[in-house]
Amino acid sequence: MLVNADRRRALAIAALLLTVVVVGVASAQEANNTEEDLADKEDDGSVVLLLGLVCGLPFFLLALFGILWMLVYPVMLVWAVLFSGKKLDQQIADTTSREVSLRDSLGRDPLTTIDGGYRTDITSCGIVWTGVVFGPSHWHLLVGWFNNLTGGSIDIFQKVVSAGRAEAMQRLREKAVANGWDDVINVRIDTADMAPQGAKNSVKGVEIFAYGTGVKYDN
Repeated sequence: MLVNADRRRALAIAALLLTVVVVGVASAQEANNTEEDLADKEDDGSVVLLLGLVCGLPFFLLALFGILWMLVYPVMLVWAVLFSGKKLDQQIADTTSREVSLRDSLGRDPLTTIDGGYRTDITSCGIVWTGVVFGPSHWHLLVGWFNNLTGGSIDIFQKVVSAGRAEAMQRLREKAVANGWDDVINVRIDTADMAPQGAKNSVKGVEIFAYGTGVKYDN
């Protein structure tokens, strides 16, 4: 009887242990399957999110740029109204001051539009050139647009171009002095638009190119 009881007890313990092992294996397998499913779902979600970001990022950036432009442009326009005229006047005054200072130091203007054929003591010569880009502000463009409605002289654009020409000529003087030329003869100025004639949304500007022949005299 005791032997049978021990056998039954041993069989019961073995069955219990087997049950525990089977349940543990099944639970582990189910957990692994669940983790794999979750991992697959996470991977699928990551791929979808990545594709969404790649496809939607340009539209998001465009929308963000549009919002920023709506907020910034009025501020830029107000800034141009208040300070663009003063800045242009300061540039003109600075160019004039540099020109007067250089002429006083040399005692003459080194630039001339004639060919210098009256001088026979030229020892060396070479090309001298410089360029500058000037453009009106948005406020200037707006003023010019209203001026175009009635026609006639657009004074604000003339002022911008005149400032650019004066700056180009002064840079040519300074470059000639820096390179050791006594004079620059046959001085010419070319002007070119920085935007196509019919372009509405491109940058409006004008390039002013000044050049001449630098000469060195036998002093």
